[in-house]
Amino acid sequence: MGPYGGWTGYIPSSCHHTQIHLPETYASWIWGWPNKFLNRMEKVDTRVIIVAGNGGWSEGFDSKQDLERLPKNYYGGIWTNRIDLIAPN
Repeated sequence: MGPYGGWTGYIPSSCHHTQIHLPETYASWIWGWPNKFLNRMEKVDTRVIIVAGNGGWSEGFDSKQDLERLPKNYYGGIWTNRIDLIAPN
């Protein structure tokens, strides 16, 4: 079980009231990804930002095609370097 709740739902206090940047290549390994995990983090006032790729320096969801890789109905934050290309018109 990792530090983010597993089946018990326990979230360490070091993960409360903060922000987590989660590389997309690791997200599927997080228990309850995406909705259960996001709900748990929200309950402890922690923002989740998904970062493109493996979390290398400033990789972002920078194109409409990148956004298609996000889970359906994903409602957490995303990292982008090109808001001008992905924001709704």
